[in-house]
Amino acid sequence: MNDTVLKTENLTRYYDVSQGWMKPRATLKALNGVSLCLQRGKTLAVVGESGCGKSTLARQLTMIEAPTSGTLWLDDEQVNPASASQIRSLRSKVQMVFQNPYGSLNPRRKIGDQLEEPLIINTNLKSAERKERVRDMMQRVGLRPEHYYRYPHMFSGGQRQRVAIARAMMLRPSIVVADEPTSALDVSIQAQVLNLFLDLQDQLHTSYVFISHNLSVVEHVADEVMVMYLGRIAESGPKQTLYEKPLHPYTQALLSATPSIYPERRTVKIKIEGELPSPLNIPSGCAFHKRCPHAVAQCREQEPALREVQGRQVACHLAEQFV
Repeated sequence: MNDTVLKTENLTRYYDVSQGWMKPRATLKALNGVSLCLQRGKTLAVVGESGCGKSTLARQLTMIEAPTSGTLWLDDEQVNPASASQIRSLRSKVQMVFQNPYGSLNPRRKIGDQLEEPLIINTNLKSAERKERVRDMMQRVGLRPEHYYRYPHMFSGGQRQRVAIARAMMLRPSIVVADEPTSALDVSIQAQVLNLFLDLQDQLHTSYVFISHNLSVVEHVADEVMVMYLGRIAESGPKQTLYEKPLHPYTQALLSATPSIYPERRTVKIKIEGELPSPLNIPSGCAFHKRCPHAVAQCREQEPALREVQGRQVACHLAEQFV
């Protein structure tokens, strides 16, 4: 059996946007040629600053939006181009957990009814069987039986995120895309939710694409880490490889700003100068060169290709210098 459950090749998503009165329309390159591979039962973490393309990538993987170009495969089945009926059948294999649990739940419907809805739409189970599946999933995520009849406003933020996770898991999807699922929660609750993700992965063998800007959160759940910058991959590889020896200056800066309980990982903070450039006007050459302390003339003139260096993929002309 092929262990690859999700694969993309040169996935792009461009938006045609207005720049204002009497100005020409422009192309916003939110996602600019991303290729990734997710193994069954594993977790790929996607990290980077706001505006780097993480959430755009999530919308492509969950088929909320169609890519401008590139290819997406789910379980060896090519998604684009695909018919509307094919996409509908594939959507049950990929579910999403959103950042704001309250915003993703209907405030006027009881939790039990909302958890039952995916089963009504996608299965032929009878009412009693659906309710049994819902109660089983509620138990798995740490909700009590009486919660079935309550409304979203009656829950805490952590409980609402448990409900959102339960709903994503109701159809036993192959893949769950979690878009900043803990950023709206208290730190103590974040740990509980992360442990819940790991427990469900062990029980159901689900694969995760875990999107976050927090590298300390990612460290607890990821098998592979992909660092993005302005719609492109800066560095990608096994978690331990990236955390022990990051080779891209952007990854180095992100990790240096991440608190760690391990003394050997505490390094001098690398300050990234300047603001993230606009995706409407991406710098020539390496997109990071205007903020990179190591940039040379080649970085300004030539875009670095993603290549293998020391067991990971890295897009940096100078990667070998940091080995």
